[in-house]
Amino acid sequence: MSEKSKKKIQCKLILVGDSGVGKTCIINTYLKRNTLNVAATLSTSWYTKYEEIKNYELAFQIWDTVGQEQYRSLNTLFFKDAHICLFVFDITRKESFSNIKNYWYESIITNGPEGIVCGIAGNKNDLSEHEKVDRDEVKEFCDEINAIFKYTSAKNNICIDELFKELGYKFLHSEFMKDMSLSLSSISDSKDNKFLIKEKNKRKKLKMENIGCC
Repeated sequence: MSEKSKKKIQCKLILVGDSGVGKTCIINTYLKRNTLNVAATLSTSWYTKYEEIKNYELAFQIWDTVGQEQYRSLNTLFFKDAHICLFVFDITRKESFSNIKNYWYESIITNGPEGIVCGIAGNKNDLSEHEKVDRDEVKEFCDEINAIFKYTSAKNNICIDELFKELGYKFLHSEFMKDMSLSLSSISDSKDNKFLIKEKNKRKKLKMENIGCC
């Protein structure tokens, strides 16, 4: 299929999880940016990446949220119109997974849209010898909430691209697409091009405050 005939659609993907689990580094790895010497993110930032999946060109609008407890309430402002939520935990910190189960998931369900696509990344898999999270417990929870799951390493670029593509594929088969299909059929190539130019200009002007971790 030619580039012109691909349907272009925007998809908001938000990453949540405790501070230091590697949300920013996962994003940087996916965007092919430097992941070294990144400190904790102090403000919510977003980035755009285009991913070709099936007959679509997805414009992933990727939101990096703050993990520190004192700022968590601010994150809910960004949940309401998200299409995909990627929960991230650090496999060497059991509490980071417990907080996904006991706080982050409930926060998304309460403040996010019905039918949001869920994914979970067990990050820092390069440190598997220090793993503290029970894999059977992770699998059970993923099955319970119907989430895509991958053990990832932002440092070594393990399963990062695969995870985002699988999330995009699931989004294209989600309830969101039923609402979008009618509008997509009427979008002209010229309007698509204007959207792409607008998003690229936003990306150029964006000033990122990265201070997050691995």
